[in-house]
Amino acid sequence: MKVETEAKTKTLTRPPGRPRRFEAEEALDAALELFWQQGYRSTTTRDLENALGLSQSSIYNAFGSKQDLLQAALDRYEALTDRELLRPLELSDKGLASIESFFVALGHWVTHKGRRGCMLVKMMAEDGAATQAITKRSRTYRSRVRTALRESLARSARLGEVTSEDLEDRADLLVGLVLGLNIAARGGASDTELRHLLDAVRTQIRGWRVATQ
Repeated sequence: MKVETEAKTKTLTRPPGRPRRFEAEEALDAALELFWQQGYRSTTTRDLENALGLSQSSIYNAFGSKQDLLQAALDRYEALTDRELLRPLELSDKGLASIESFFVALGHWVTHKGRRGCMLVKMMAEDGAATQAITKRSRTYRSRVRTALRESLARSARLGEVTSEDLEDRADLLVGLVLGLNIAARGGASDTELRHLLDAVRTQIRGWRVATQ
């Protein structure tokens, strides 16, 4: 999920004899922000030219088509979610606490800097099954999230925090809550509403804990 071609990480330059105008990292960041905020279909070539500070031909020479640029931006996005959300969950040695921490981080992720919701969920909702590449990415992302949550639940069961029953159903429920939180954020839910949703998620998770003597 973190694949970025060598060409995308190098400094991009104009043809020989012309001065360097931008860095690949900066251009991808600008494209990522634009696609994240506006979606793929609503982002025009003119929008990209303005955001990246490049002409259409320069964008094409550097990244290829608009679809190619989206794929590069999604690579970058997935690298960010990997670092901020998924890897901490996957590498944790905790059980229920790791799941709660994931949802706290997710709540921050979908709201900070005006980024309303997960970019992949946004693309999935916008595009549906029309674009195979987006559909495949969304499916892979959901599968990885579910696997990480399922493993955390299994670890919690081994730690004696929860029973080993209904782990699959609980994992499915947690994935649904992830998607629901993203959609609520993207749909304009207020900070108070999102905070209440997160509180409800934490209450649900804590309710699975086995009572101790």
